[in-house]
Amino acid sequence: MKIQKLINDAYEQLHRIHSNLGYMYKFLIFITPFLTVAFYFAFVIDYLPPDARAKYGALTIAYFIPPAGKESVIPLMLTENSIGPPLPAWVAGSTIIIMDAISSAILAYNWWFAELIIFHVPYLDKGYKWLQRRAEKYKKKKLLTISLLLFMIIPFQGTGGISTTIVARLLGLKAKKTVAIVLTGSVITTTIWILWWLGFLNFLI
Repeated sequence: MKIQKLINDAYEQLHRIHSNLGYMYKFLIFITPFLTVAFYFAFVIDYLPPDARAKYGALTIAYFIPPAGKESVIPLMLTENSIGPPLPAWVAGSTIIIMDAISSAILAYNWWFAELIIFHVPYLDKGYKWLQRRAEKYKKKKLLTISLLLFMIIPFQGTGGISTTIVARLLGLKAKKTVAIVLTGSVITTTIWILWWLGFLNFLI
C-alpha cells in the first residue's frame, strides 16, 4: 500500500510539474514577441540621433493605422521631410520586417483566443469549420501557401502581416507556417520597396 501511495504521489507531482510547464510555455510564447519588440525599439532609439527618434516612433506607429502601409511609410522613413531627417535604410527595412513578423506571431500563436470567440458565436463556428474543410484540398496542392504568400507580397489595401495572419489561421494553417509566410513576404516586399526608392531598380524603367 505504501508503495502504491508513493507511486500515486509521484504521478501527481509529475502531473503538476507538467501542467506548470505548459502554463509557463504559453506565457513565454505570449510575452516573447513583446519583449523582442521592446528590446529592438530600445536599440534603435539609442542608435538614432535625437532629431530622428520622434520621426521613427511616429512612422512605426503609423504603419499599423490604415491606410498607411509599406508604400507610404518606407518613402517617408527614407527621405528628409517636416517630420525629421532620413532614417538609415537598414533601420527602415528591419523595422517593417520585424513588426510584420512579431504582429503575426502574436496573433498566430494566440489564435486560441480568437477561436474562443468564434466557437461561442452562433453560425460563426459552423462557417469557420466549413472554411477549414474547404481549405484542406488546397493545402495538399500547396496552392494555399503560394496564394497567401502572394497576398502578403502584393501591396494592396488590406494586405499585410496582420490580415495575412488572420486569413491563414481562418483557413487552418499552423502558427509556425503562418509566421513563415508573413516573414518571407515581408522580406521580399520591403526589400523591393527600399531598393526601388533608393534608385537601384531604375534600370527596369
